[in-house]
Amino acid sequence: MKKIALNIFAIGMIGLSFTACDDAKNDAIDNMVYISEAASGPSTEVILGKSGEKSTTVINVRMGKKAVTDTKIQLILDSKVLEEYNRRNDTEFAVIPSEYIEVPSEVTVEAGNSMVEVPVTITSFDGEKGVDYAAPIKIASAQGETVSTGSSAYIVTFGKPLIQKAPKFYYDNAMKMAWEGTTELPNLTLEWWVRVVNPAGNGGFSTNNQALFAFQANYELYIRFGDLTYGGNDGYPGKHEFLQIKTLGIDANYDSGDPKDESKKLPWGEWIHFAHTFDSATGEVVLYKNGVEVCRSNGGSGKVFNITGVSMCSSGYRYFRDYIEFAQVRLWKTTRTAAQIQKFMKKEVKYNDPNLVFYLPMNEGSGSILHDVTGNGHDIEIGNNGGTKNVAYAWTEYEF
Repeated sequence: MKKIALNIFAIGMIGLSFTACDDAKNDAIDNMVYISEAASGPSTEVILGKSGEKSTTVINVRMGKKAVTDTKIQLILDSKVLEEYNRRNDTEFAVIPSEYIEVPSEVTVEAGNSMVEVPVTITSFDGEKGVDYAAPIKIASAQGETVSTGSSAYIVTFGKPLIQKAPKFYYDNAMKMAWEGTTELPNLTLEWWVRVVNPAGNGGFSTNNQALFAFQANYELYIRFGDLTYGGNDGYPGKHEFLQIKTLGIDANYDSGDPKDESKKLPWGEWIHFAHTFDSATGEVVLYKNGVEVCRSNGGSGKVFNITGVSMCSSGYRYFRDYIEFAQVRLWKTTRTAAQIQKFMKKEVKYNDPNLVFYLPMNEGSGSILHDVTGNGHDIEIGNNGGTKNVAYAWTEYEF
């Protein structure tokens, strides 16, 4: 069953996320009204079901001391709260459509009490591809009582985990991307999910499985598993269990690490997320594995990649003997930060994000075309680069 993970985060109206407000500490004096979770800064997670199913969570509105008479609290969804949250946290949440959320517009703290529970009900929905939604809940007024400046708002965010069918390729699926003209990139980020298993299903990384990606450009950008960098010709069986990127003349030491070190040896049969970044201003290239930096090098500042094409899985049987599964292949025209890579690696991103050069979710489930959903026209036809098989060996559904 498809699930949606819903996270609730506290924010201060004038502070950063997860920051408690100082004025809430003085509520006993001023009897301020505030959202309890926003004052303490915790987070919680609610798992929603498939589209159309409802789930309910609760937030607590409090007063610094017990109400003398029934006190009515007005609640609203305030888009400005979310705009401020996005600005401070470098996020792009959109306000959840009102038809999918139920929050009472008024609650009452009864005389003799200091708290009222506020139920929040969310109906799971599909939404726009790659968009994260949120509910910015705010105390608008409290029947003459003072509303806390710092703890009057609470952001309810939710997003879908990445669940999709992914294609399995072999050497005879060699393919290339549709590309017109030249794309100049002083900065770039290439990221992808990949899973490796041998044809027998009992191992992987049988050879260096070359040309996962081979860019046609003025500077080399060539990505493969393994080579003779580690192990030489001594017959060490694990010498291919690392990712190597050949680029800007630094391929000998730009990789995921020596597989003789068990902590760096890539596991066969498991999904791994990789991201490669380049920044022309500094010349730095950085490799991330599962959202964590594993290698940093320098190829020289001031360089600009002029790209005219990309091929995949294109080395032939001698150098490509394992099955390779891919998902969520993205090329950005920006140098993504570690935080951005980690945050979005298990999510779709906006299909029309202007910073994307191409985006291949590879979630079609069938057919010969892997679609570039950006609209930039960089589709791939399986097997069109000298391959003899124009469909994937399998499409298997995974949750990342």
